[in-house]
Amino acid sequence: MDSENKRVIGYDPQTGQPIYEYTQLNQVQSSVVQNSTLTTTVPQQSLSSNGKRDNKAKFLILGGIVVILMLTLVILFLLFEKNNSLSRTVMIYMVGSDLEANNGLATADLDSIKYNEKVKVILIAGGTPNWHNNYIEKNETSIYELTPQGFKKVKQQTVRNMGDSLVLSDFLNYTYDNYKSNKYELLFWNHGGAILGSEFDLISDDNLSLTEMEEGLKNSPFNDRNKLEVIIFRTCMNGTVELANIFKNYAQYLVASEEITYGAPYTNVLSFINNVDSNDNAVELSKKYVSSYKNQISDIKGKTIWQNEDSIYSTYSIIDLSKINNLSKSVNEFFDDINIASNFNKISRIRANLYQYGSSEPSYDMVDLYNLVYSLKDLSPDKANRVLSNLDNTIIYNWATNNESRGMSIYFPYNGTDKVKLYFLDIYSSFDDLTSYNNFIKGFYKVQKSDYTKYSYTSNLINVKASDEEEVLSDFTLELTDEQVETFAKARYFVFRDNKNGYFKPIYTGGKAVLDGKTLKAGIRDRQLKVRSKDDPNEGYTLISIEKENTDKYIKYETNVILQSFRGDIKDWKNDKAIITLMYDKTTKKVAMSNIVYNTGDDLVNSSVVDLDNYDNVEFSVSSGWQITDEEGFYTGPYDSDGKIRSDGIYTGWEDKPGNFEFVLESFDSDDDYYGVFAITDTHNNISYSKLVKMN
Repeated sequence: MDSENKRVIGYDPQTGQPIYEYTQLNQVQSSVVQNSTLTTTVPQQSLSSNGKRDNKAKFLILGGIVVILMLTLVILFLLFEKNNSLSRTVMIYMVGSDLEANNGLATADLDSIKYNEKVKVILIAGGTPNWHNNYIEKNETSIYELTPQGFKKVKQQTVRNMGDSLVLSDFLNYTYDNYKSNKYELLFWNHGGAILGSEFDLISDDNLSLTEMEEGLKNSPFNDRNKLEVIIFRTCMNGTVELANIFKNYAQYLVASEEITYGAPYTNVLSFINNVDSNDNAVELSKKYVSSYKNQISDIKGKTIWQNEDSIYSTYSIIDLSKINNLSKSVNEFFDDINIASNFNKISRIRANLYQYGSSEPSYDMVDLYNLVYSLKDLSPDKANRVLSNLDNTIIYNWATNNESRGMSIYFPYNGTDKVKLYFLDIYSSFDDLTSYNNFIKGFYKVQKSDYTKYSYTSNLINVKASDEEEVLSDFTLELTDEQVETFAKARYFVFRDNKNGYFKPIYTGGKAVLDGKTLKAGIRDRQLKVRSKDDPNEGYTLISIEKENTDKYIKYETNVILQSFRGDIKDWKNDKAIITLMYDKTTKKVAMSNIVYNTGDDLVNSSVVDLDNYDNVEFSVSSGWQITDEEGFYTGPYDSDGKIRSDGIYTGWEDKPGNFEFVLESFDSDDDYYGVFAITDTHNNISYSKLVKMN
């Protein structure tokens, strides 16, 4: 056949070879080249050229319809995926506890959340005997959904123990089954207790331990293949490496604080949800939370008497949980490389002087991981650098009001009682990812409790320096022996005023005494803290003050007060203990109140900010006194066998209305007699006192 009498009319869908049309003999012939062999086929019936074109047009029309349908399906699928990828559900596990019952802090946070169509908010609420709102039932532990009309109950439940892992897993499963989203966040709201966990249920007197949290997540839909995007802790002190190891298999990021966190009834943090956009990534969402907490701190400062940016310690960090394995491995390798026996005194001295988060009783013994490793760096430099590098990679973002916090804390037993330390160490045995570090702290505790030589300091030479241009009359020093220097960890000092009746008033507790060679020094220049009425600024009353921190810019003090109010009925009478923090500005030479928290006794971590508008008077201790020497004249201190202030002291108070008093820092009154004493802590964490010496 002549090639001029054929034309290409299409291509074979299987081979891709051309299909030809021949016009000889008024018949249409088609041929397909297959495997280099020409095969000719003759149609069973002849078709006119118009008929062929008609069928071809029909084929093209049908093909076009199919293509359009396919494109439509693809577009719909992509739109669905786009919408699904932008959907987000925030799950709030809110245990109201005393924070809600006493101060309505949970309600303040919940009321701040506005309906946001881009974010689904699901809440489980319980753990408190009283709610300060009308939408949460106090005799239930029900689940609620945030709607345009507010929180609406979607699953009614009787009172349940929110310290039970089953309640957590049930909540996660219910939300996942009923609210499909591409992104899920989980927010814990309550008290926090470092490696003890959080979510203290006031009704059941129980909380979620870290292992119970892990169990709750393990029995939920969230796992290594289906992770929560972010877990946020609106709690105290849960920014720990131990907690991060618990959640690394269930979430991508962790947002938590190393330090105590604050709240007040007129502030909120959860309003950050109002600003969350559906296409925010995990880090963007997390930063919005941290920013909201920072704004709350500013709100508290504006509402109450907080005056100084340095007046409180606050931290929050964003932790990439995918990096925790590498971090934990390097932590284990570093501490496994340290010989405790040959380095004990050095390790103990470093640990004794590290900043410790939370209150001292009960002692959570949490310190910053970066600062701990950096301080011990010369014991294994290469492995220490590996830990520090991994920390930098793990901490995506860190905000702190002080230089002590680098983003993640770790437990190191030191200041707690033996009972507390043994309890914490028992808990630590369940943390499989930190086995070598666990062995290290257990080994350290064993050496610390072993037999050793305890030195007395009652015969050491104390020098009370004379007044000149450089020194102040009341400065004093203590000379140590070589052996005492070797086991020295840290020291504080106390100043007492002789009340002339056998009782001594504790005037001043110094933050840290300085060891210069073998000389322990205490400088108390212009350290007498007084309170006075604005109505009579010439009359001042000396306070019992505790120096908490001394920097180049300020000195931070604490003093105890009693808050009182009586407004009508006797049942409304209030008589609450509180702690005032004061800041002395070294530039302006002025003292300002910075904050007031309730003195809840042993557990100041769980205390809350005081609103002075609720009280009529603030009472200060101005003439308290205790017998502080034994029959031989040696210092015993105003403490009982448990280390607490004895109840046999004399207490005299002075009171004034909130806002009607002010503070000053002055030199010690020359007409009174003052006595000083050092309290020395050795590397085995035992405290010994020097002799009580009268200052000139």
